[in-house]
Amino acid sequence: MKADLHIHSSLSPCAEITMVPGEVFNRSPDVIAICDHNSGGNVRAFKNLFERKGKLVIPGIEIQTVEDIHILGYFLSISNLERLSLILKDYLPKIFYDPEKFGYQIYVDENDNFLKMEKSALGFPTELSLEEVVDIIQKYGGLPVYAHIGRKFGVLYQLGIFPNLPVKICEVTNKEELNTARKNGYIALSSSDAHFLEQIGVRYSIIDVEKKDVNSVLGAIISGRVKTIWDF
Repeated sequence: MKADLHIHSSLSPCAEITMVPGEVFNRSPDVIAICDHNSGGNVRAFKNLFERKGKLVIPGIEIQTVEDIHILGYFLSISNLERLSLILKDYLPKIFYDPEKFGYQIYVDENDNFLKMEKSALGFPTELSLEEVVDIIQKYGGLPVYAHIGRKFGVLYQLGIFPNLPVKICEVTNKEELNTARKNGYIALSSSDAHFLEQIGVRYSIIDVEKKDVNSVLGAIISGRVKTIWDF
């Protein structure tokens, strides 16, 4: 199955407000993951629409650590993701959030209606360390993944090394990163990190799985049954 496992919604301050369920659905492959910055608050709306129309949404998030590293988390349970999101609010900076300055953070429903704006500063680092973020993702039954390892906010860009943590999967954005990841024993994913509609699917993964459900897709990734766009 073709999968784009890193897509932002209108809840991410750096994403276009057009990143709503209906518009994303029209451009997406059969499997996606919504991974907004420091929140899973829009995932349920996407999941409701996509699954009603025959596509799959993996509940996801992109957490920013105190070291300015981005970690993706994929979850079997959307309820666990939503619980984690509530906890993360306590670790975000307590500042006045100006959407005109930092970007709008908009909750939507499955019919693309705007519901409300998030007032916490989602686009800033949490107070949690890299180790703490990995731990909290796993505590809530999630799968931690290093995001865009060689780009800004990627673990290699920020630290220069892969730290000794229980993370076995990473996201790559080019063939050089792919080779580095596999040389270090990591399972590699290629995803778009789309913040705009036209970016959806510019990078994707092919996952060797017959059953289209969250458990099967994440199980296939963990077992390494996944190829990037540079494997073809």
